[in-house]
Amino acid sequence: MNSKNKGNRWERAVAAWLTEWTGYKFERNRAGSGSWWGNKDAGADITCTDEKHAHRCRLSIECKTYKDIRFEHVLLENKGCDIIKFWEQACRDANRTHKVPILCMRYNSMPRKEFFFVVSQDMLLAFKSLLDETHMTLKFGEHNVFIFMASKVKAMVNYKLVHKEAKKLLRQ
Repeated sequence: MNSKNKGNRWERAVAAWLTEWTGYKFERNRAGSGSWWGNKDAGADITCTDEKHAHRCRLSIECKTYKDIRFEHVLLENKGCDIIKFWEQACRDANRTHKVPILCMRYNSMPRKEFFFVVSQDMLLAFKSLLDETHMTLKFGEHNVFIFMASKVKAMVNYKLVHKEAKKLLRQ
């Protein structure tokens, strides 16, 4: 399959998931990934387009779908580790637009509507309801990230808490 089409389809799926979870309209950024360096207000792959919320949404959402995602590469301190590169890109995009990074990633054989939802430790308060659930914590370099399953986020995390925590974090 053409990887560009696969990525576009994945971004549309994440946008639909975010729309369901938040109650606000999200769409894939039509400018295309990586093509908006000239636009300081453009976010990552997904943007909120809801007229009531778009100007207030403080999330920068990066989407990655790969044949295989190798978590052991973080432990092996593999410099070419995809997960580290994904997170660093999410952070660069978020910093450029003064937003909070979120990474949504999946590999090919995952269940159809499931993916990994990655947030920084700074956002953990909004996700505290998931700490008793199965999750992963990865520390690499200056980053400490928490990885949850999207189905658990959707079922157990209130988006309003995430939005509130993102605003608070960005005021610091």
